[in-house]
Amino acid sequence: MAKILPDNQRETTMQEKQIAHDLASQFLAALLTLKDCIDRCPDSDWHEKHNDYPFSQVVFHTLFDCDYCLCDLREDLQKQQFHINNQKIFEGYEELSEAPRKKLYEREFIIRYFEHCIVKVENMAKVKTNDEMLIEKSDIYKSMTKLERYVNAIRHTQHHAAQLGLRLQFLHNNEMEWISRGYES
Repeated sequence: MAKILPDNQRETTMQEKQIAHDLASQFLAALLTLKDCIDRCPDSDWHEKHNDYPFSQVVFHTLFDCDYCLCDLREDLQKQQFHINNQKIFEGYEELSEAPRKKLYEREFIIRYFEHCIVKVENMAKVKTNDEMLIEKSDIYKSMTKLERYVNAIRHTQHHAAQLGLRLQFLHNNEMEWISRGYES
């Protein structure tokens, strides 16, 4: 005879996490598109402006927004081990202000930050249920549900990845590949 568990003790099924899984796949695809730009950017262009912010600042800004949007509360951002381990780099959190950005970011750090964001997206897919995706509990983009906030972050990531990809295409005649999903199945 099958044992029936109370709702708070039963295992969540894949169907109950389908929205988070599919959303994570698209989030990962956007992040992998950004990573393609990171990998294809020559060292000579990494800190260069091209009628815009330097490449490294745009990438950092994009990853920071991804990281931030995956937090439920603003204070959660600075409590993450990755931020604690990199306090000197995050010092002042200029991304949270409206002031012009001044810092430049080394590629090695950006790759570690990218990996941090990948893990956060994968964890989101593992734990968020469809019902949780509709919750507005957050002080980040207060009027949005988690679902809308995550979709907004995906669009933001893809927007900047496309800008950077086009920049690289114009400068180096090297078009980026289309990545349709982050998960194989």
